[in-house]
Amino acid sequence: MKVLKDIIDAIFNSIENSLTSQPKLLNAKFGNESDFFSRRNTGFSLGQKSMTTLQSRNNCLLFAPSGVGKTTTCLIPTAIKIALSKERNSMVINNPSGELEMLRPFLISEGYTVLKFDPNDVKHSIHYNPLSRIRTDADIQKVAKMIVAGANKDAKDFWAIKAQELIALLIDFLLAHTPKVNQNLANVFALLQHMAGNEEAINGLFADKATENQWRSYKSIVSNSDNTKASIISSAIASLSFIGSDATLRNLTSVDTFDVTLMRKEKVVLFLNCPLSDASYYEVLMGLFFEQLFSEVFDSLPRGNDKDIFLLIDELSSIPMPNLANVISNARKFRLPILGVLQSENQIFEKYGQYNAKTIINNATRMYMTGLTDECERLEKILGTKQYYADTNKNVVRSRSLMSADEIRTMPKNRVIIIPNGGIKPLYIKVRPYYLIRKYKQFMQMAIPYQIANTESFKYQIQYLSLEAYKKDEAWSNQNNSEDAI
Repeated sequence: MKVLKDIIDAIFNSIENSLTSQPKLLNAKFGNESDFFSRRNTGFSLGQKSMTTLQSRNNCLLFAPSGVGKTTTCLIPTAIKIALSKERNSMVINNPSGELEMLRPFLISEGYTVLKFDPNDVKHSIHYNPLSRIRTDADIQKVAKMIVAGANKDAKDFWAIKAQELIALLIDFLLAHTPKVNQNLANVFALLQHMAGNEEAINGLFADKATENQWRSYKSIVSNSDNTKASIISSAIASLSFIGSDATLRNLTSVDTFDVTLMRKEKVVLFLNCPLSDASYYEVLMGLFFEQLFSEVFDSLPRGNDKDIFLLIDELSSIPMPNLANVISNARKFRLPILGVLQSENQIFEKYGQYNAKTIINNATRMYMTGLTDECERLEKILGTKQYYADTNKNVVRSRSLMSADEIRTMPKNRVIIIPNGGIKPLYIKVRPYYLIRKYKQFMQMAIPYQIANTESFKYQIQYLSLEAYKKDEAWSNQNNSEDAI
């Protein structure tokens, strides 16, 4: 009986203690900045404070509206830190505003090979030919799909599907049966023009050289009614008009002078200088470049002393990257740290849909600057709640958000909220733009050596496939025998 009494007393004592003890209060708080950022690190940076390269491989997204310092606080300091690191890793920098061009003299002084793709500066631009990077039939379909998707909002539209089939067929034909100098998008466009205006020449070309499968695919298109066939060809021409109507792009995409594999062995920086004002005009080409870059990088795992390839992508939402969710989920193992800069989280949800957008966001460290709107309420919940006693007797418990939505929206320009990837507490750090850091400001005031500034890059003129042997309409042939005709 004594044992039973002791057990009952213990139970009652436990219940009494649980009723009289103070409840455990919520204690949301920011983590230690030093656990994630240091001036000694050489990864993604905010002012002089940087992540490690290892942390950067987890990827990063920076959200901030225009004018609050994305470039001066993050992009320029990041490029400087990477260039000064022991590893001297390579970089691809999307530079739609042109502001990041000021990094070029500093990067050259650090021994980097600095390249750029710039339709407005052909003399110093690399050449990029999407067809030269095709290795498989799947690659052909990807290129054709992205080209057509750029001109058609509804990718499942009948005309879009048939235009994709036709472009893929012409790419496949050029790669299989023509000299390398003719294997480019300008020649695809030219063949489409001939199909619209001188079909007999293309009929003869395919009858002479096409494989059985290619001939069967070609006949399935040209055997449609005249109106249907004309609509398919017109849709394909419209999808490639950004190349066909621009002599500069026809030349810049006619051959390829950029080797991605070189970035693993040597310190190389490539600027992509396609103006933001013309983003819709160049978006297909930029999308193709990044998709093919991802494919080449993912082709084999880096080894030993291979360099990381840092991607600094300003205005990420302006570039079509249909596989970004998959890329950002696997970039770490291929040592491809991605820093995407956007004006709002909404841009990701709108472009990729809710499921893919969450995958992208959850696989990156997120940085938020002042002036945001819709993100503020979400951040208020993410940062959590802290509780406190409102009286000395600890009878009244009150709570408040660690930061309210209004406090987040109106925080100073020199403050950034960080939501690290991997379960680390949020950070609230103070930062400085590069122009308030003496050493960084001096780097940005450097000049390019005269001999480098006046060095011109390789120049190339588009060469068209000759169809003279297949032309039967002499009047049409004579009319189109011009500089840009086939």
